[in-house]
Amino acid sequence: MVGRWKKELENGKHGEVDFSTVPALDAEEVAKENDQLKRLLGEQALEIAILRDLIKKKNPHLLKNLK
Repeated sequence: MVGRWKKELENGKHGEVDFSTVPALDAEEVAKENDQLKRLLGEQALEIAILRDLIKKKNPHLLKNLK
């Protein structure tokens, strides 16, 4: 998907892009945001695992619908 978008951008499908208006990314800021997103994703995965475990213990017949 990213490759297709890059090719479309290079071929001018999205018109002229002025990269001077794109804000410069600070590496520290990007790393901080990346850590926050990783933590959020980990919490989400843990929550899903806990809910699946609860369903498995209480209503095993419903587990088939989740997979």
